Amino acid sequence: MDSGALKPPCDPIRALLTQGVGTVYPAAGLLCRHGRALVRQDTVGAALADTCFDLASLTKALCTSVLCLRAVSQGRLRLDEAALPGVSVEDLLRHQSGLPAWLPLFAPDARDADEAATRPFPMPSAALRRAAFDAARAAPRGPVGQRAVYSDLGFIVLADLLEQHLGERLDVQFARLADALAIELAFRPLDVAESLQRIPVNRCAPTHRETPRREPLRGQAHDDNARAMLGVSGHAGLFGTLCAVADLAAALLDCYHRLDTKAATALGIDPAVLATAWALPQAQHAPGTTWGLGWDHPSPHSPDSSSVSSAGSLWPRTGVGHLGFTGCSLWIDPAAHRDQAVVAVFLSNRVCVPSPAEAAATQAGIKRLRPLLHDAVYRLATTA
Repeated sequence: MDSGALKPPCDPIRALLTQGVGTVYPAAGLLCRHGRALVRQDTVGAALADTCFDLASLTKALCTSVLCLRAVSQGRLRLDEAALPGVSVEDLLRHQSGLPAWLPLFAPDARDADEAATRPFPMPSAALRRAAFDAARAAPRGPVGQRAVYSDLGFIVLADLLEQHLGERLDVQFARLADALAIELAFRPLDVAESLQRIPVNRCAPTHRETPRREPLRGQAHDDNARAMLGVSGHAGLFGTLCAVADLAAALLDCYHRLDTKAATALGIDPAVLATAWALPQAQHAPGTTWGLGWDHPSPHSPDSSSVSSAGSLWPRTGVGHLGFTGCSLWIDPAAHRDQAVVAVFLSNRVCVPSPAEAAATQAGIKRLRPLLHDAVYRLATTA
Protein backbone atom coordinates (compact mmCIF):
# COMPACT_ATOMS: atom_id res chain seq x y z
CA MET A 1 0.00 0.00 0.00
CA ASP A 2 1.26 3.47 -0.88
CA SER A 3 2.13 5.21 2.38
CA GLY A 4 1.38 8.50 0.72
CA ALA A 5 -2.17 7.50 -0.20
CA LEU A 6 -4.99 9.53 1.28
CA LYS A 7 -6.52 7.93 4.40
CA PRO A 8 -10.26 7.97 5.01
CA PRO A 9 -11.43 10.60 7.50
CA CYS A 10 -11.54 9.54 11.13
CA ASP A 11 -14.89 8.07 12.15
CA PRO A 12 -15.22 8.82 15.88
CA ILE A 13 -18.51 6.94 16.29
CA ARG A 14 -17.20 3.73 14.72
CA ALA A 15 -13.97 4.09 16.66
CA LEU A 16 -15.79 4.40 20.00
CA LEU A 17 -18.03 1.44 19.27
CA THR A 18 -15.13 -0.73 18.12
CA GLN A 19 -12.97 0.16 21.11
CA GLY A 20 -15.70 -1.22 23.37
CA VAL A 21 -15.66 -4.70 21.81
CA GLY A 22 -13.99 -7.14 24.16
CA THR A 23 -13.48 -4.56 26.88
CA VAL A 24 -17.00 -3.24 27.53
CA TYR A 25 -19.24 -5.66 25.61
CA PRO A 26 -19.10 -8.59 23.18
CA ALA A 27 -21.80 -7.06 20.97
CA ALA A 28 -23.32 -3.63 20.47
CA GLY A 29 -25.36 -1.59 18.02
CA LEU A 30 -26.18 2.05 17.45
CA LEU A 31 -28.99 3.67 15.48
CA CYS A 32 -29.55 7.40 15.07
CA ARG A 33 -32.34 9.24 13.25
CA HIS A 34 -32.78 12.95 12.55
CA GLY A 35 -36.42 13.59 11.81
CA ARG A 36 -37.42 10.47 9.88
CA ALA A 37 -34.06 10.11 8.15
CA LEU A 38 -31.57 7.46 9.17
CA VAL A 39 -28.34 9.22 10.07
CA ARG A 40 -26.35 6.26 11.29
CA GLN A 41 -26.67 2.53 11.99
CA ASP A 42 -23.72 0.44 13.15
CA THR A 43 -23.21 -2.96 14.72
CA VAL A 44 -19.96 -4.23 16.19
CA GLY A 45 -18.66 -7.44 17.70
CA ALA A 46 -21.16 -10.29 17.60
CA ALA A 47 -24.14 -8.05 16.84
CA LEU A 48 -26.17 -8.03 13.62
CA ALA A 49 -28.88 -5.60 12.59
CA ASP A 50 -31.57 -8.04 13.76
CA THR A 51 -29.90 -9.02 17.06
CA CYS A 52 -32.35 -8.78 19.95
CA PHE A 53 -30.89 -7.37 23.16
CA ASP A 54 -32.10 -7.66 26.74
CA LEU A 55 -33.35 -4.09 27.18
CA ALA A 56 -33.40 -4.26 30.99
CA SER A 57 -34.74 -0.99 32.45
CA LEU A 58 -35.69 0.42 29.05
CA THR A 59 -38.75 -1.70 29.88
CA LYS A 60 -39.76 1.00 32.37
CA ALA A 61 -40.01 3.69 29.69
CA LEU A 62 -40.97 1.70 26.60
CA CYS A 63 -43.49 -0.63 28.20
CA THR A 64 -44.69 0.33 31.68
CA SER A 65 -44.72 4.09 31.24
CA VAL A 66 -46.23 3.84 27.76
CA LEU A 67 -48.98 1.48 28.94
CA CYS A 68 -49.71 3.74 31.92
CA LEU A 69 -49.98 6.79 29.65
CA ARG A 70 -52.29 4.86 27.30
CA ALA A 71 -54.49 3.83 30.22
CA VAL A 72 -54.61 7.42 31.48
CA SER A 73 -55.53 8.62 27.97
CA GLN A 74 -58.33 6.03 27.84
CA GLY A 75 -59.69 7.02 31.26
CA ARG A 76 -58.81 3.61 32.74
CA LEU A 77 -56.18 4.97 35.11
CA ARG A 78 -55.55 8.34 36.77
CA LEU A 79 -52.18 9.89 37.56
CA ASP A 80 -53.51 10.95 40.98
CA GLU A 81 -54.92 7.49 41.70
CA ALA A 82 -53.56 5.82 44.83
CA ALA A 83 -51.34 2.90 43.88
CA LEU A 84 -50.30 2.41 47.51
CA PRO A 85 -51.60 4.20 50.61
CA GLY A 86 -50.51 7.81 50.17
CA VAL A 87 -48.62 7.03 46.94
CA SER A 88 -50.05 7.99 43.56
CA VAL A 89 -49.39 6.56 40.11
CA GLU A 90 -47.54 9.79 39.35
CA ASP A 91 -45.31 9.36 42.42
CA LEU A 92 -44.29 5.91 41.18
CA LEU A 93 -43.61 7.10 37.63
CA ARG A 94 -41.49 9.98 38.98
CA HIS A 95 -39.50 7.72 41.34
CA GLN A 96 -40.60 9.84 44.30
CA SER A 97 -42.77 7.25 46.07
CA GLY A 98 -40.40 6.66 49.00
CA LEU A 99 -39.94 3.03 47.94
CA PRO A 100 -36.40 1.65 48.08
CA ALA A 101 -34.47 1.02 44.90
CA TRP A 102 -34.42 -2.77 45.08
CA LEU A 103 -35.09 -5.85 47.18
CA PRO A 104 -34.15 -9.49 46.40
CA LEU A 105 -37.70 -10.51 45.56
CA PHE A 106 -36.38 -13.76 44.06
CA ALA A 107 -35.24 -14.72 47.58
CA PRO A 108 -37.75 -12.91 49.82
CA ASP A 109 -36.48 -14.41 53.08
CA ALA A 110 -32.85 -13.39 52.47
CA ARG A 111 -31.47 -10.69 54.75
CA ASP A 112 -29.44 -9.07 51.97
CA ALA A 113 -28.31 -9.46 48.36
CA ASP A 114 -25.18 -11.41 49.26
CA GLU A 115 -27.17 -14.04 51.12
CA ALA A 116 -29.74 -14.17 48.32
CA ALA A 117 -26.94 -14.84 45.82
CA THR A 118 -25.82 -17.96 47.67
CA ARG A 119 -29.21 -19.63 47.41
CA PRO A 120 -30.35 -21.81 44.52
CA PHE A 121 -32.43 -19.76 42.12
CA PRO A 122 -36.11 -20.55 42.66
CA MET A 123 -38.25 -22.13 39.97
CA PRO A 124 -40.25 -19.23 38.48
CA SER A 125 -43.98 -19.67 38.83
CA ALA A 126 -47.20 -17.67 38.90
CA ALA A 127 -47.22 -18.02 42.68
CA LEU A 128 -43.68 -16.63 42.98
CA ARG A 129 -44.62 -13.80 40.63
CA ARG A 130 -47.62 -12.91 42.83
CA ALA A 131 -45.43 -13.10 45.93
CA ALA A 132 -42.97 -10.66 44.31
CA PHE A 133 -45.78 -8.19 43.61
CA ASP A 134 -46.95 -8.46 47.21
CA ALA A 135 -43.42 -8.03 48.56
CA ALA A 136 -42.88 -4.92 46.42
CA ARG A 137 -46.13 -3.46 47.71
CA ALA A 138 -45.19 -4.23 51.31
CA ALA A 139 -41.64 -2.79 51.11
CA PRO A 140 -40.80 -0.19 53.77
CA ARG A 141 -41.25 3.35 52.47
CA GLY A 142 -39.82 6.73 53.24
CA PRO A 143 -41.61 10.07 52.86
CA VAL A 144 -43.39 10.63 49.55
CA GLY A 145 -42.21 13.39 47.21
CA GLN A 146 -39.22 14.52 49.25
CA ARG A 147 -36.48 12.94 47.12
CA ALA A 148 -36.09 10.92 43.95
CA VAL A 149 -34.92 7.33 44.45
CA TYR A 150 -34.73 5.35 41.23
CA SER A 151 -36.83 2.31 42.16
CA ASP A 152 -37.41 -0.99 40.42
CA LEU A 153 -40.03 -1.72 43.06
CA GLY A 154 -42.14 1.25 42.00
CA PHE A 155 -42.43 -0.09 38.46
CA ILE A 156 -43.19 -3.58 39.72
CA VAL A 157 -46.11 -2.05 41.62
CA LEU A 158 -47.18 -0.17 38.47
CA ALA A 159 -47.19 -3.43 36.49
CA ASP A 160 -49.39 -5.02 39.13
CA LEU A 161 -51.75 -2.05 38.94
CA LEU A 162 -51.94 -2.24 35.14
CA GLU A 163 -52.70 -5.94 35.28
CA GLN A 164 -55.47 -5.38 37.84
CA HIS A 165 -57.02 -2.50 35.90
CA LEU A 166 -56.77 -3.97 32.41
CA GLY A 167 -57.31 -7.62 33.29
CA GLU A 168 -54.36 -8.96 31.28
CA ARG A 169 -50.77 -9.82 32.06
CA LEU A 170 -48.25 -7.15 31.13
CA ASP A 171 -46.72 -9.10 28.24
CA VAL A 172 -50.15 -9.62 26.66
CA GLN A 173 -50.98 -5.91 26.95
CA PHE A 174 -47.68 -4.91 25.39
CA ALA A 175 -47.90 -7.53 22.62
CA ARG A 176 -51.13 -5.97 21.41
CA LEU A 177 -49.45 -2.57 21.19
CA ALA A 178 -46.34 -4.01 19.48
CA ASP A 179 -48.56 -5.70 16.89
CA ALA A 180 -50.43 -2.46 16.22
CA LEU A 181 -47.12 -0.68 15.67
CA ALA A 182 -45.54 -3.62 13.81
CA ILE A 183 -42.42 -3.48 15.99
CA GLU A 184 -40.25 -6.31 17.24
CA LEU A 185 -40.29 -5.63 20.97
CA ALA A 186 -41.52 -8.33 23.34
CA PHE A 187 -41.10 -10.12 26.62
CA ARG A 188 -39.90 -13.72 26.54
CA PRO A 189 -42.08 -15.31 29.24
CA LEU A 190 -40.62 -18.41 30.90
CA ASP A 191 -44.03 -20.11 30.89
CA VAL A 192 -44.41 -19.83 27.10
CA ALA A 193 -43.00 -22.52 24.80
CA GLU A 194 -40.11 -21.47 22.57
CA SER A 195 -42.20 -22.17 19.46
CA LEU A 196 -44.68 -19.52 20.62
CA GLN A 197 -42.17 -16.85 21.61
CA ARG A 198 -42.43 -13.59 19.70
CA ILE A 199 -38.63 -13.23 19.63
CA PRO A 200 -36.59 -16.38 18.90
CA VAL A 201 -33.86 -17.31 21.33
CA ASN A 202 -31.22 -17.75 18.61
CA ARG A 203 -31.39 -14.04 17.83
CA CYS A 204 -30.91 -12.93 21.45
CA ALA A 205 -27.54 -11.58 22.55
CA PRO A 206 -26.22 -13.68 25.46
CA THR A 207 -25.81 -12.31 28.97
CA HIS A 208 -25.01 -13.66 32.44
CA ARG A 209 -27.09 -13.78 35.56
CA GLU A 210 -26.56 -10.73 37.77
CA THR A 211 -25.60 -12.31 41.10
CA PRO A 212 -22.09 -13.73 41.85
CA ARG A 213 -23.14 -17.11 40.41
CA ARG A 214 -23.02 -15.48 36.94
CA GLU A 215 -24.55 -18.40 35.03
CA PRO A 216 -24.83 -17.84 31.24
CA LEU A 217 -28.24 -16.79 29.95
CA ARG A 218 -29.73 -16.40 26.51
CA GLY A 219 -33.25 -15.19 25.90
CA GLN A 220 -33.91 -14.92 29.63
CA ALA A 221 -33.95 -11.65 31.51
CA HIS A 222 -30.61 -10.83 33.09
CA ASP A 223 -32.37 -9.25 36.08
CA ASP A 224 -32.91 -11.84 38.84
CA ASN A 225 -36.20 -10.37 40.04
CA ALA A 226 -37.61 -10.15 36.51
CA ARG A 227 -36.61 -13.75 35.81
CA ALA A 228 -38.25 -14.91 39.04
CA MET A 229 -41.41 -13.14 37.84
CA LEU A 230 -41.53 -15.41 34.77
CA GLY A 231 -39.55 -12.82 32.78
CA VAL A 232 -42.51 -10.41 32.78
CA SER A 233 -42.18 -7.38 35.02
CA GLY A 234 -42.69 -3.65 34.95
CA HIS A 235 -39.03 -2.87 35.58
CA ALA A 236 -37.24 -5.27 33.19
CA GLY A 237 -37.76 -8.18 30.82
CA LEU A 238 -38.29 -6.60 27.41
CA PHE A 239 -36.19 -7.72 24.41
CA GLY A 240 -35.84 -5.97 21.07
CA THR A 241 -33.81 -4.71 18.14
CA LEU A 242 -32.32 -1.32 17.34
CA CYS A 243 -35.01 -0.58 14.76
CA ALA A 244 -37.84 -1.65 17.06
CA VAL A 245 -36.76 0.69 19.85
CA ALA A 246 -36.31 3.53 17.34
CA ASP A 247 -39.73 2.85 15.78
CA LEU A 248 -41.48 3.08 19.14
CA ALA A 249 -39.61 6.33 19.77
CA ALA A 250 -40.81 7.55 16.36
CA ALA A 251 -44.45 6.77 17.25
CA LEU A 252 -44.03 8.70 20.50
CA LEU A 253 -42.61 11.68 18.59
CA ASP A 254 -45.52 11.63 16.13
CA CYS A 255 -47.88 11.71 19.09
CA TYR A 256 -45.90 14.43 20.90
CA HIS A 257 -46.02 16.66 17.80
CA ARG A 258 -49.76 15.95 17.33
CA LEU A 259 -49.35 14.34 13.92
CA ASP A 260 -52.20 12.27 12.53
CA THR A 261 -50.12 9.25 11.58
CA LYS A 262 -50.95 5.57 11.71
CA ALA A 263 -48.28 5.07 14.37
CA ALA A 264 -49.62 7.86 16.60
CA THR A 265 -53.13 6.46 16.32
CA ALA A 266 -51.92 2.95 17.18
CA LEU A 267 -49.99 4.29 20.15
CA GLY A 268 -53.20 5.69 21.60
CA ILE A 269 -51.71 8.31 23.94
CA ASP A 270 -53.28 11.76 24.28
CA PRO A 271 -50.59 14.26 23.17
CA ALA A 272 -51.30 16.40 26.24
CA VAL A 273 -50.65 13.40 28.48
CA LEU A 274 -47.36 12.67 26.70
CA ALA A 275 -46.35 16.33 26.93
CA THR A 276 -46.90 16.14 30.69
CA ALA A 277 -44.85 12.95 30.88
CA TRP A 278 -41.93 14.49 28.99
CA ALA A 279 -42.02 17.94 30.63
CA LEU A 280 -39.15 19.02 32.86
CA PRO A 281 -39.87 18.52 36.56
CA GLN A 282 -41.30 21.48 38.44
CA ALA A 283 -40.86 22.96 41.91
CA GLN A 284 -43.59 20.74 43.39
CA HIS A 285 -41.69 17.58 42.46
CA ALA A 286 -38.88 15.94 44.44
CA PRO A 287 -36.02 18.42 44.92
CA GLY A 288 -33.28 18.09 42.33
CA THR A 289 -35.05 15.36 40.37
CA THR A 290 -34.52 14.90 36.64
CA TRP A 291 -37.47 12.52 36.27
CA GLY A 292 -40.62 13.00 34.24
CA LEU A 293 -43.31 10.31 34.12
CA GLY A 294 -41.20 7.20 33.58
CA TRP A 295 -38.69 9.12 31.46
CA ASP A 296 -35.49 10.82 32.56
CA HIS A 297 -33.91 14.09 31.40
CA PRO A 298 -30.19 14.74 30.99
CA SER A 299 -28.74 16.06 34.21
CA PRO A 300 -27.62 19.71 34.15
CA HIS A 301 -24.19 20.08 32.61
CA SER A 302 -21.53 21.93 34.54
CA PRO A 303 -18.01 22.29 33.08
CA ASP A 304 -16.45 21.93 36.52
CA SER A 305 -18.58 18.93 37.52
CA SER A 306 -17.12 15.45 37.71
CA SER A 307 -20.56 14.00 36.98
CA VAL A 308 -21.52 13.90 33.31
CA SER A 309 -24.90 12.81 31.99
CA SER A 310 -24.93 9.57 30.03
CA ALA A 311 -26.48 11.69 27.25
CA GLY A 312 -23.27 13.72 27.09
CA SER A 313 -22.89 17.48 27.18
CA LEU A 314 -24.72 18.37 23.95
CA TRP A 315 -28.11 16.74 24.42
CA PRO A 316 -30.64 19.41 25.49
CA ARG A 317 -32.13 19.26 28.97
CA THR A 318 -35.58 19.03 27.37
CA GLY A 319 -34.54 15.69 25.89
CA VAL A 320 -35.90 12.48 27.38
CA GLY A 321 -34.49 9.01 27.69
CA HIS A 322 -33.66 6.01 29.80
CA LEU A 323 -30.80 3.63 30.53
CA GLY A 324 -30.70 -0.15 30.84
CA PHE A 325 -28.31 -1.94 33.19
CA THR A 326 -27.39 -4.48 30.52
CA GLY A 327 -25.72 -1.69 28.53
CA CYS A 328 -28.65 -0.17 26.63
CA SER A 329 -29.91 3.38 26.31
CA LEU A 330 -32.39 5.52 24.43
CA TRP A 331 -32.23 9.31 24.16
CA ILE A 332 -34.75 11.48 22.32
CA ASP A 333 -34.58 15.18 21.54
CA PRO A 334 -38.22 16.03 20.72
CA ALA A 335 -37.16 19.43 19.27
CA ALA A 336 -39.61 22.12 18.23
CA HIS A 337 -40.63 20.30 15.05
CA ARG A 338 -40.89 16.64 14.19
CA ASP A 339 -38.41 16.90 11.33
CA GLN A 340 -35.77 18.23 13.75
CA ALA A 341 -36.17 15.51 16.38
CA VAL A 342 -33.19 13.28 17.14
CA VAL A 343 -33.34 9.66 18.33
CA ALA A 344 -30.28 7.72 19.46
CA VAL A 345 -30.56 4.03 20.37
CA PHE A 346 -27.54 2.24 21.80
CA LEU A 347 -27.86 -1.45 22.68
CA SER A 348 -25.22 -3.78 24.08
CA ASN A 349 -24.75 -6.85 26.26
CA ARG A 350 -22.08 -5.49 28.58
CA VAL A 351 -23.28 -7.92 31.32
CA CYS A 352 -22.10 -10.93 29.29
CA VAL A 353 -19.13 -11.58 31.59
CA PRO A 354 -18.55 -14.51 33.97
CA SER A 355 -17.39 -12.76 37.15
CA PRO A 356 -18.57 -9.89 39.35
CA ALA A 357 -15.22 -8.13 38.95
CA GLU A 358 -15.54 -8.16 35.15
CA ALA A 359 -19.12 -6.94 35.44
CA ALA A 360 -17.96 -4.02 37.59
CA ALA A 361 -15.29 -3.22 34.97
CA THR A 362 -17.76 -3.19 32.10
CA GLN A 363 -20.12 -1.02 34.13
CA ALA A 364 -17.34 1.53 34.63
CA GLY A 365 -16.41 1.24 30.95
CA ILE A 366 -19.88 1.91 29.64
CA LYS A 367 -20.26 4.85 32.02
CA ARG A 368 -17.22 6.41 30.33
CA LEU A 369 -18.32 5.44 26.81
CA ARG A 370 -21.92 6.66 26.79
CA PRO A 371 -21.30 10.43 27.10
CA LEU A 372 -18.59 10.37 24.43
CA LEU A 373 -20.77 8.34 22.09
CA HIS A 374 -23.86 10.50 22.55
CA ASP A 375 -21.89 13.70 22.03
CA ALA A 376 -20.52 12.29 18.76
CA VAL A 377 -23.96 11.11 17.65
CA TYR A 378 -25.74 14.36 18.50
CA ARG A 379 -23.05 16.39 16.77
CA LEU A 380 -23.42 14.27 13.63
CA ALA A 381 -27.24 14.36 13.65
CA THR A 382 -27.52 18.11 14.07
CA THR A 383 -24.84 19.08 11.54
CA ALA A 384 -25.62 16.51 8.83
